Amino acid sequence: MGTSFLEILQDPLTRKLLGFDAIHAEPIPFIGGVTSRIKFLLNDAMQQLSFLKIGYTALEAFLQANCTGPPLEFNTEEVIFPQAYRAENFESLKGALFEYLSADGSRPYPLTPHIELFWLAKVILSNPTLAEAGFNGRRARFRVNFWHQKLLSEESPSLRDIIHLDAEVLERQLTSRLAFGGAAAEEHFVEFLIERAVVRTHYGDDALARADLAKAATTRQFQFLLTGALGKRTKFQDRDISQLVVLARSRDREPEPYSNRKGGKVEGVKSSEAIAEGGDRHEPVSIGDSPAATKPESLPLNDDTLLERIQFHSTTPAAPVSEDTMTHIAPSGSTTIPPQLASLNPANQPLLFPTDSIILLATASSITNTSPDDGLVREETLPYATRVLEGGSSNWQVYTQALLVRSRIEGYRARTAERGLLQLQALVDQVIVETTTPDSNSSPSSETKNLSPTSVIKSNAAQSTTSSTTTFLPKPNSSESASVAERLKYIYQLSPPLRWELEAELAQRWTQMGGLKTALDIYYRLQMYAEVALCLAATDQEGKAVELLKDLLFAPDGAADIIDKERLRSPPPADAPRLLCILGDITGEASYYSLAWSVSSNRYARAQRSLGRHYTKKREFRRAVEAYTLALNISRLDRGSWFALGCLQLELAEWMPAVESFTRCVQLDDKDAESWSNLAVALLRLPAPVAGTVDVPDQTDRESAAATAPAGGGGMHDSKVPTTADTADSTLPSTHPPDPYRHLRDALRALRRAATLKRDDARIWDNYLTVAASIPPSANTPWGEVIQAMGRVVELRGKKEGENCIDLKILAVLTDYVTETWTYPSTETEEDNGAGQGQMKGVGGDEEAGTAKVAGPEEMQTEEIQNGHGYDQAEKEKEKDGAPTSTPTTDAGATTTLSSTTTSPMTTTTGGRLPYIPRSFLHLIDTLIGPLATSSPTLLTLLSRISMWRRRPSSALLWAEKSWRAFLSSTSLSSVSFSGGEDFNNLSRDRWHEVVDKTLWLMARYRALGSMQRERTGGIVEQKWRFKARSAARRVLGRAREWEERGDEAWGRLKAAAEDVDRVDDGDVEAV
Repeated sequence: MGTSFLEILQDPLTRKLLGFDAIHAEPIPFIGGVTSRIKFLLNDAMQQLSFLKIGYTALEAFLQANCTGPPLEFNTEEVIFPQAYRAENFESLKGALFEYLSADGSRPYPLTPHIELFWLAKVILSNPTLAEAGFNGRRARFRVNFWHQKLLSEESPSLRDIIHLDAEVLERQLTSRLAFGGAAAEEHFVEFLIERAVVRTHYGDDALARADLAKAATTRQFQFLLTGALGKRTKFQDRDISQLVVLARSRDREPEPYSNRKGGKVEGVKSSEAIAEGGDRHEPVSIGDSPAATKPESLPLNDDTLLERIQFHSTTPAAPVSEDTMTHIAPSGSTTIPPQLASLNPANQPLLFPTDSIILLATASSITNTSPDDGLVREETLPYATRVLEGGSSNWQVYTQALLVRSRIEGYRARTAERGLLQLQALVDQVIVETTTPDSNSSPSSETKNLSPTSVIKSNAAQSTTSSTTTFLPKPNSSESASVAERLKYIYQLSPPLRWELEAELAQRWTQMGGLKTALDIYYRLQMYAEVALCLAATDQEGKAVELLKDLLFAPDGAADIIDKERLRSPPPADAPRLLCILGDITGEASYYSLAWSVSSNRYARAQRSLGRHYTKKREFRRAVEAYTLALNISRLDRGSWFALGCLQLELAEWMPAVESFTRCVQLDDKDAESWSNLAVALLRLPAPVAGTVDVPDQTDRESAAATAPAGGGGMHDSKVPTTADTADSTLPSTHPPDPYRHLRDALRALRRAATLKRDDARIWDNYLTVAASIPPSANTPWGEVIQAMGRVVELRGKKEGENCIDLKILAVLTDYVTETWTYPSTETEEDNGAGQGQMKGVGGDEEAGTAKVAGPEEMQTEEIQNGHGYDQAEKEKEKDGAPTSTPTTDAGATTTLSSTTTSPMTTTTGGRLPYIPRSFLHLIDTLIGPLATSSPTLLTLLSRISMWRRRPSSALLWAEKSWRAFLSSTSLSSVSFSGGEDFNNLSRDRWHEVVDKTLWLMARYRALGSMQRERTGGIVEQKWRFKARSAARRVLGRAREWEERGDEAWGRLKAAAEDVDRVDDGDVEAV
C-alpha cells in the first residue's frame, strides 16, 4: 500500500472494496455493495489495519479539500466510483450518499464537494468490527462521527450519544496506558483531551471542556495564566495602567513521541527561549526566525487611537485574575504567579509548542461560546489568542486558527470590528482559493436540479463567481504556503470550520454590520436558502421569504393553500424539515411543523419544539407538553426543552413531573439559576411525606457523599438537589419516621444554589428568605441563612423601596429568637474583654465592636451559603462559642427542638463575645435595617426592643419615641382637621384604643428608661422624662375631646396615667 492519498485510494484492496473488480450480470446498488463487502473483508483480522489506513486517507483527503487546502490533485469521482456507476444515474447516486449521511432528520450541506470521500471514511471507520477492535479503531470512529456532526445543519442526538460513549471508553483506555507508561501514552492522552474539549464546546458543555483543557495542560506540564501587567493600549495614554495578558511557557523539550512527529518542533532553533532572547524586546516574536516556518498574513489594526499591540512597561506581572471564569494552570492554592511565569517579559514571550497553542485557543473558544456578547468575557479571552499570535506559532494551521479566534472576538468592539471583519474576509478568501478546483462546481448536484426557475437562475449566477475567484489579499506563492502535512497535522485538535461554514460566518458578520446585501449574495451563492429566508424576514420582507420557501418546498400545482406531504417536491430539498420549520415560524402555521416532523420520519426534534412553543403561546399547555415530550424522546440532552416542559408542568400543577424536568435541567447545566429557582417552586408544592416512605439523608451527609463521589460526564452536577424520585433506592432503614419538612429543605437547597448563581436577583433572595423562615424551630430553623437572605434582600431593594423591603413578620420572629435565646454580655464583662459597646447607626453612634468585622454576611455567611454549609457552620459556631446547639441527628426525621423559645432558659454568654448567630443578626440591624427605619412603627418598636436587649437604654428610648410619632402620623393621616393638625376625634373605636395603648406604652418606656444610666457616656438617659411623658399624653388628649364627652374608658385611662406620672418615684421604676 502506497503513501500518498492517490496511491492508497487506488490500492488493490481499496478497489476491491469499491467494486472495481466485481463482475455481475446486473449492477448491484453501489452503497449496498460497499457496505456488504466491508463486513466480509473485515472478518480477516490481518486486513483491519489496512482498512483503518484507507478510512483515515479518505477522511483527511476530504478535510484537505474542504478545510485546509490545497486542492486535491486527482478526480475523486473516478477514484471512488467504478465506470458502470458513473455512466448513468450518477446524480441520483450522489443524492443517495447524502441520504446515507443524514441523521435525525438533518442532512449534510447539499453542495459539499467530494462527499464521496467522507462517505467512504464513514462506512469504514464506523464499522463496529473495526471500531471496537482496539484503541485506534475507536478513536477513528470518535473522530469521523464528530466530523459527521459538523457536516449537519442541526445537532444529531444519535451521533452525540455515540460520540460520548466512545469518549468514555477512550478515556479509560488512555488513563490505564498513561498509568503504566505505554508508548506515546502522554501524546495520545493529551490529543484525546483536546479533541473531547472541542466536542464538548460544540455541544455547549463549556465547563467540562475547560476541565479537559486544564487536565491536558497539566499532563504536558504547560503553564499559563491570565494576569495583569502595566502597559499602554492607546496612543494618547500618558501613564501605564494594568492590562490583561496571558503568560505562557511550554516545557523545555518534548518527549520522544512528540519529537518524532515531523515538524513537531521548531526547526533551526535550539530552544523556545532562544527566540525571545534575540531582537527587540518590544517586538512580537516572529515565526520568521525559523527558516522553514510560514504563516498567513495578520492584518494591521490601523486605528487612530489604539496601538497595534499593548506596550507593556512592567516586566513583573500582577496577581492572577478571574479565577471563576478562566482556566488557569498554576500550583493549587497559590495566589502568586509561579516563578517560571513571573520571569517572563509580557512584551516578548517565548515560542510555544503547537499543542500548547491549541490549548490556549480552545480555552478562548470554550469561554466565548458561553456568552460571546459579554464585554468582560471578551476582554478576558482576547489575550489567549493574542498570546498565540504575538508569540508566533510553528504551525501554519494553528496560526490560521488563532487569526480566526481573534477575528471572532474583535467583531463585537467598535474599534476592532473593521479589522475583525476584514481578517475574516481574508481567511475566507484564503480557504476558497486553497480549496477550489476549476471543475468543483461545474455540474449542479441533484439537490439543485429540482429548484424553481427563479432559484436556478440565482444559483447559476452565484456559481459563475467561483470560476474566477477574487481575493481580498494577493494569493500567496507556493513557497509562502504550508505543506499538506503541516496543515493536517493538528486537524483533529483544531477542528477548523468547513469552507461553507466559514463563508456563512462571514455572511452573518456582514449581517451584524448592516451589510445585508452582501450577506444575501453570500447565502445565495452558497445556496443556503434557509439563511436567505431568515435575512429577508429580519428586514421586514416576510412575503419574499415565504414565497422563496414555498417555491423550494412545494410543487407548483396551483393549490398553494393546501399544506400536504403529497405536495412536496420529489425528492424534497436536503434540509426540508428545517425549511418547513422556518416557514412555520414566519407564517405562524402549526401545520408546517407537523409536516416537518412527518418528512423527517419523526426524527427532527426541532419540529416538535416549535410546535411546543406554538401551543404555549396559545395557552394550550397540554398539547405543548405532548410536543416537548416527543422532542425530548429524540434529544434527551436539550436543556431548553426540559426547562420549557417544566414550566408547562408548573402551569398544569403537575408538581412531581416538574421536579423531574427541572432536575434534568440542573443536571445538564448546574449554573442555571432560573432552573434551580423553579425546581424549588415545584418542590414546595409537593405533598408532605407520609409514613412508610424513606427520608432524605441529612444535608451534611449528602454533601460529603457528593464531594467524594466520582465526577460524571454529560454535564451532571454532583450537588444535585435530592428529590423524591432520587431517593427510591436509598439505603436508610425504612423504620425512620418521615420528615414533614423534607421537601421544604430540598427547596431551600435549590434556592441556595440559585441565589449563589444569581446574587443580584432580589426575587430569588426573597423566596430564599421565605422558605428558610418557613422551617419552624422544632425542625431546626436555619437562622444563619434567614439572616443572610434578609440582608441581601435589603441590599438589593433598600435604595428603591426603603423600609418597605423589610419583612417585618420574619424580623419579629428573628428578634424573638435572638433576644430570648441569648443574654447580651454585661458592660463590665465587655470592658474587661475589650469589647466596647456603641450606638446603632442612624442613632448617633458607631457599630458594635466585633460584630460586623467578625461575622458579617459578606465576609462569612456568603462563603458558607455558596458552599452549601451555611446552617451547619452556624451550628458549629454556636457549639464553639458555648451557645445552645440544635444540630440534627443522623435520623433526618427525628428533629431536636431548638433552644429559642420561651420554653428554654436564656443562655448567658461567657467571655464577652456573642456566638455567630446573634453577631450576624446585629450586623444586619446596624448596617442595613437601622438606616432604613423611618416611618414604620412596627420596625421602630423592634429596634427599640433590640436596643433594650443590648443594654442601650438611650437608644431604646429614642427608637420608642420615633415609633410613637410614626404611629400617630400614620393614624392621623386619614383624620386631619381643617387646621391641618392631628385630630383623633373621627377615628374608629378600635383605632382610638390603639392610639391610647401606644401612648401608654411610650409613657411606660419613659418611666423604665428615663432614670437609667446612659451607655458609654454615663449620666441619666432623660432628665425630663416626666415632662415628656405628660406631654405625650396631653398631646393625644387635647386632640380627642369628643372621646371625653362620650365617656370613653380609654380616654379615662390615659388621663389617669398622665396624672400618675408625678407620683412615681425613681426607685419604683420597673425594668422593662
